[in-house]
Amino acid sequence: MKRVEKKVEKRYFDQLPNINQFIKEYQFVWWIVGSFLLLAYGIKVFNVSISHDTEAMMVASRQLYNSWYSMGRFGLMFLKKVLGTYWFNPYVASFLMFATMMVNSVVWTYLLYWIGGEKKKWMKLLWIFPTFFFTSTIMAEQSGFLLQSYEVNIALLMVGIAILCLFQAFLGTSKRKWGWIAIALICSVIAFSVYQSLVPLFTAGVAICFLVLYDRMTVEMQEQMTAKFYFKTVGKFITFFLIAFVLYQVVNKAVLNFLGMETTSYIKDQIMWGTLPAKQCIKNILLHVRDSFLGKGIFYNSINGIVVSLTLGYSIFRMKRKEHCYILYCLAVIYCLISPFLMSLLMGNAPTARTQLLLPFVIGFFLQYLLVKVKEQEKKQFQYIYPVTVILVIFVTMNQSILTSRLYYTQYVQYKEDVRVAEKISDQIELLNLGEIPKEPIVFVGARAARKNPSCIPGNQLELIGKSFFEVSFGTEHGTWVMRNFMATLGYSYALPDGVQIAEAEQVAAEMPAWPTTGSVAMKNGIIIVKLS
Repeated sequence: MKRVEKKVEKRYFDQLPNINQFIKEYQFVWWIVGSFLLLAYGIKVFNVSISHDTEAMMVASRQLYNSWYSMGRFGLMFLKKVLGTYWFNPYVASFLMFATMMVNSVVWTYLLYWIGGEKKKWMKLLWIFPTFFFTSTIMAEQSGFLLQSYEVNIALLMVGIAILCLFQAFLGTSKRKWGWIAIALICSVIAFSVYQSLVPLFTAGVAICFLVLYDRMTVEMQEQMTAKFYFKTVGKFITFFLIAFVLYQVVNKAVLNFLGMETTSYIKDQIMWGTLPAKQCIKNILLHVRDSFLGKGIFYNSINGIVVSLTLGYSIFRMKRKEHCYILYCLAVIYCLISPFLMSLLMGNAPTARTQLLLPFVIGFFLQYLLVKVKEQEKKQFQYIYPVTVILVIFVTMNQSILTSRLYYTQYVQYKEDVRVAEKISDQIELLNLGEIPKEPIVFVGARAARKNPSCIPGNQLELIGKSFFEVSFGTEHGTWVMRNFMATLGYSYALPDGVQIAEAEQVAAEMPAWPTTGSVAMKNGIIIVKLS
């Protein structure tokens, strides 16, 4: 039996296809992907603006970078320094984000193409997965944080490269298997340390590749494939993942010890188990699953539930055929479908939209996967179903891209409005005759939503992207930090207050009118007070 396994490895994974030839031969795929990405992200690339947290990077980078170290994101700092993006430039970040999305599309498509047996008839459909994933509003919310969007996409690229190297090492005949494993290990550890949401994405990426591998082996070598082959392959990937994750934790602790820092409670504070009743946590999880599948809000596509239902139906059909080791196939499908909700299970609550990258990643894959299965059917009725489903997918992806573009248009309008408000506040402060750069600290009390036109997405549907810098405030101290830093990015420099001055400003502001009424910006007891609400 071992000889059979070696023949399989030698026959199917002896070498990687020429990537240059692959890119040239399927240029139409990149044109499709690029067109949809340009529709979704064009306004972000060609209009300079900044998003939340970016103001801190531009004005108080040391504090922000230290917070990344304390959150276990040393890889993000590593990439910032290696890639030359330590000093932030919004145009460079937007352009490189877009370019890296294109490279990611090529690499992930190449990976599935290779594992699937280089079947050219699939190539007309391989644009679906990357296009649906990258044009999703969840990915847009993540990429809207320009301070890390380029680096997160680089980390995603590293995940794809790591998986490719592992398939080459575990199923190939190369004598440099340990070299491939070493590359995969380095890429994985860096990716995990850039953004922790890529940890479950790595496992889901391996799972979808396993599904493609299983289908290929079932069709081409069903009689020769053994349970030992499949379990051995899965075992190798699980072992590698555990080693990579443990290594990430070890390196993270070493970095924190070297810097004399401790892990922040940022992630632990989001875990609701033990804080809320267990019944409420379970309800939160179920509501998140419901919203995700029914397309509630701007971050969940209404096609999600349809794709999941069809995937489960197809899996049941495969079970009835009782193919060799079909249990592993079904387990891989189930894991892919539940993986977007692993963070919800951990936290007892729905995570922020920008961390839910796995949902469009998995849905995008199965959307493409199911369409490939329709195309493979030889029955006459499927010849009519196929073009209809392709048109439907184009329609869905187009609408999703337009919604993402609308999200960025909303942010564009919000940014312009914030600049206008900042200029007016600065003009009112100048009337206090404190000099061009006042020595007195500034305190912003309250919050103010941006005034936007009806074409923008309503504020109650937004998470952070599209919300005003003068609106996001968890309290006077936090709001002052954000608003003061935003104004500093425009050249309006003001000193920060201490805790005593903040408390005093809150008391004084209780008797002041709200902005922009006369008297809403005042100098009281050596403190510049701006009352927004």
